[in-house]
Amino acid sequence: MSLTVCCQWLEPRTKRDGSIVYENSIEEKLLQLGAFKRGKYAEEQIKQTYLNNVNELLKLVPKLNAANIKSFRMSSNVLPLFEFCEDIAKNNIELLNKFKLLGKLFKDNNIRVSCHPGQFAVISSDSDDVIANSVKELNYHAWMFDQMELDRTPYYAINIHGGKRGNVERAINTILALPEETRSRLTLENDESSYSVPELIKIHDKTGTPIVWDSHHHTFNTGGMDISTACLETMKTWGNIKPLQHLSNTEPGMENGSFTERRKHSYNIHYIPEMQKQLILENKIDVDVEAKGKNLAVLKMRKDFYIIN
Repeated sequence: MSLTVCCQWLEPRTKRDGSIVYENSIEEKLLQLGAFKRGKYAEEQIKQTYLNNVNELLKLVPKLNAANIKSFRMSSNVLPLFEFCEDIAKNNIELLNKFKLLGKLFKDNNIRVSCHPGQFAVISSDSDDVIANSVKELNYHAWMFDQMELDRTPYYAINIHGGKRGNVERAINTILALPEETRSRLTLENDESSYSVPELIKIHDKTGTPIVWDSHHHTFNTGGMDISTACLETMKTWGNIKPLQHLSNTEPGMENGSFTERRKHSYNIHYIPEMQKQLILENKIDVDVEAKGKNLAVLKMRKDFYIIN
């Protein structure tokens, strides 16, 4: 069983007044599209941004090992503006070698890696342009995984939501047209309003795409399927690959709040659905812990729920 830390690694910093705050220690650098279009970034700055971000992940691996964290979700901003700077990345031998080293470290230390492209990756959009841009986004993540020499299986998941409500056939056709390096890693996650588990099963049946079950999202959008059935049915879509699931909670005190208040992730994990908890304890699933406390929330969760990695 692995509990995933998602995208950040929080560490303490002492402020001038003596108080302690916890901040992300992964010093990822970004590039802004507007500034890029105005010609603000020289090619060397883009190269250094990319090298910095991979170096930050290389520095993270020992921290993951020290905490016995065996699953990590990479940020989608490792190579910002990749769609405009693809040649800069692909022709940078130093960057390619660092990716290869990073992948070796992940594999040698038995760390499962995944990613979660953002809300603009919509494979069921009515717009051909949106579909094309979404495919580029997915292919970018697949390219990174290929450079790390990670196997082309959903064990190394490129996970997205279903997208535009009601466009199941559009999603199916988009998935079937994806290049092998992308499609072989793609997973779909149920969400709060657009795609429930039963709808994603329809897509799986035509494409073979596994379903990442999010137990929190399911409480908002059941599709008429009870929580235990949804958990088990999504596990079946993974075949002989260990399923990946998501876990988050509503912040305590917000249980009777608005939809927006209830869907926001809490800082720590306070509750795990019984079946999901049992599967964690039996080492039958890996779980992305989508809590704002990141690694601190994972360590607290282990203690609170008697989870031994």
